[in-house]
Amino acid sequence: MERAEIEAFLALAEELHFGRAAERLGFSTGWISQTIQRLERRIGAKLFDRTSRRVALTSIGARFHDDLRPGYEQVRRALERATEAARGFDGLLRVGFLGASAGQFLLETARVFRAAHPSAEVRIQELQMDTCVTGLRDDTVEMVLNTRPLAEPDLVAGPVLWSEPRYLAVSSRHRLAGRAEISLEDLADVTLLRMPDNAPASIADDRVPSRTPGGKPIAHAPAVSTFMEVLGLVGADEGAFTVDGQVTRFYLRPDVAYVPFADAAPIAWGFVWRAAHETARIRAFNETAVVLSRSFSWR
Repeated sequence: MERAEIEAFLALAEELHFGRAAERLGFSTGWISQTIQRLERRIGAKLFDRTSRRVALTSIGARFHDDLRPGYEQVRRALERATEAARGFDGLLRVGFLGASAGQFLLETARVFRAAHPSAEVRIQELQMDTCVTGLRDDTVEMVLNTRPLAEPDLVAGPVLWSEPRYLAVSSRHRLAGRAEISLEDLADVTLLRMPDNAPASIADDRVPSRTPGGKPIAHAPAVSTFMEVLGLVGADEGAFTVDGQVTRFYLRPDVAYVPFADAAPIAWGFVWRAAHETARIRAFNETAVVLSRSFSWR
């Protein structure tokens, strides 16, 4: 039996009126009548007694209804659950983040998302500088809240959620530490710690350029894997590193100074996910974050 035939029979069996059954399904009365006749020919017995004044189930029709309705409801519920799962709201969403500011925002986004989609579970996981993109590609997480710019063909970068002013982290003993602000040209006087080797080239080039805008070469130190390594090495005056403004709220240390750039673009934040694994759940979570970012206040 086709689904249309089942629904036509059940509608007529419960409404006992061709007009109401047709209205319920959004079809014509002629289609309902033809479908029932076709079904009766297939079964080999009348399912309804119908006159110009009334419609009633036959004994075979009544038994057929009683047998068919529970199975149909089970199939209907299964289809609804599968459709909901395909839309992506039911089940687990694994979201990674990098840094304290992103973690704070992500926790609030997850709270708002769960309230809107109670059947969805959100699992939050902190990532490191060397795992924030590999975590997507090895399916550790499905989304990552990370910085920009990002230009990877297999990844989707969602809208920018917020931006932070750009700073240079230097040892508190470094000669730049006492400056009120610096220029990108001052990068020629420091050694920049390199991003992890597996970092996206677009982000690595933005944070650790090889030359200043004026063409002066910039020295590079060995690569780091985590931000705690960055802070330790900077504090020991083993190198400097480009950071964003959230570090001045969450990562204060007596041996590290954060000096703002006067002429550098801010650092933007947003979600990233794999294009091939995009679901409605990912899109809905990102949209929740977009709305929240308009009014979120960091503490």
